[in-house]
Formats: sequence, C-alpha cells, structure tokens
Amino acid sequence: MLNAANALLVIAALLGLVFGGRYLSARTFMPYQATAAGKCWSELDPGIQAVIVAMLRIVGGAFAGLGVTILWLCFALYEGARRAPWAILMISAVMLAPALYGVLKLRSFEPKARTPVGPTLVAMGLIAIGACLAMFA
Repeated sequence: MLNAANALLVIAALLGLVFGGRYLSARTFMPYQATAAGKCWSELDPGIQAVIVAMLRIVGGAFAGLGVTILWLCFALYEGARRAPWAILMISAVMLAPALYGVLKLRSFEPKARTPVGPTLVAMGLIAIGACLAMFA
C-alpha cells in the first residue's frame, strides 16, 4: 500500500512541477486569464503586464515548491516517517485550496474562461488518496 501511496504522490508532485514550469516560463498571461480579462496581452499597460508576470512567477514558484516538497516527503515516507502524510496534506492544502478558489472565482466571473479546475481537483485527489493510503500502510 505504501508503494501505491508513493506512486500517487509522485504523480501529484510531477503535476506540480509541470504547472510550476509552465507558470515560471510564461511571458504573458494564460489563455484563460485573457478570456477573463476580456483583453489580449498587447492591450494591457506595461505596468499591468509587469504585475501579471510577477504574479505568474509567484504562482509558478509555489507549484514547483509544492512538487519538490512532496517528492522530498515521499522519500521520508518511504523511510517510515509517520508524520510525512500529514505534512503532505497540510502543505498541499495551504497551496491548492487558494489555487482552487482562484480558478473557481475566475470561472464564476467569466464562465467561458477555461480555468484549470480539473487539474487542480485531480492533484488534490491524488494527494488526499495517496496520503490516506500512506497513513494506513
């Protein structure tokens, strides 16, 4: 059961790293953000563009940090650290709950904006199931 838990958690961590890389490397806002804003990138003032790129870097760093943290805690879990599943749950909740709120808020503002609600819920589910399996392994 521990191997299954670690597999789910590693998948979630890899998702975090992929999303982190995507946001860290973005030069403009995401397509769903353009839809919500109702403007294309070139229509924004340079100051607003700088603020958005800075926020994309922060979000990217948070996702990448979550991915790296989960990977390190998977090593601890494999070595028998009993608190690792709780740490994974807590750290993930602190990162992913606001992320989910944000993408849901944007989608409620502009239903046509294809915000990443699905991937966020998948990551949350993988982490919850993986951490629960690890607790009872």
